[in-house]
Amino acid sequence: MDVVLWILVGLAGGLTIAALAPQSGLPSRAVTARRHVRAAAVGMVGALGAGYALVMFDPSLRTDGLTTTIASLAGALWLAAAVDAYASRWRRGESAPPADVSESSGSRTAIETPAYDAVRNALVDGLLEDAAAHDAGRYEELGRHFPTFGDMVWRQSRSQSVQLQLALRFWRGWVVARDGRWPDGEPANTMTLTDWPRFARVIASDLALERSTRDPAIVARFA
Repeated sequence: MDVVLWILVGLAGGLTIAALAPQSGLPSRAVTARRHVRAAAVGMVGALGAGYALVMFDPSLRTDGLTTTIASLAGALWLAAAVDAYASRWRRGESAPPADVSESSGSRTAIETPAYDAVRNALVDGLLEDAAAHDAGRYEELGRHFPTFGDMVWRQSRSQSVQLQLALRFWRGWVVARDGRWPDGEPANTMTLTDWPRFARVIASDLALERSTRDPAIVARFA
């Protein structure tokens, strides 16, 4: 009976962390769902681990349901919070190499970095969300978040905004092509319907890793 209680406590603790911990950018429904599932699973592992560890340390506590339940809740909350923090840092690309181009000293100031990272992460999420919508044929959903990015991108310094501006020009072209019902009859127009989500994922990956986009087809049209 204690094990079932620990599992329930772990699920509740993990979901509590997922609900309360802040998220960067504009997370899609799929990203949010994966985060909640991960938090629930990790919370369950933390609760079971803490409960069993306490009972092994002091077997007399096996009959003390309140103490073991509190220990399992603490284990669930701690492990879920630690894993969520690590996953959030990884997703923001904090371990990625710095950008190639720089202004003056070549490093961003502590004041500039949070704003830049917020815009970059939001662009990554928006491009990936639209790529999924495009693949599913939900073309009417393309560009829903695009209008919010114009001022945000242009407020960044020149060295920071190069890749952001490329992503913004691509996104605008994507929406314009959708509104024009995907024109592809012009000899100079080499974009196909399937190119847009593929290029969006390339740009999103480069943004997440803070590297310049090198794809010739993307650079030729949007750089």
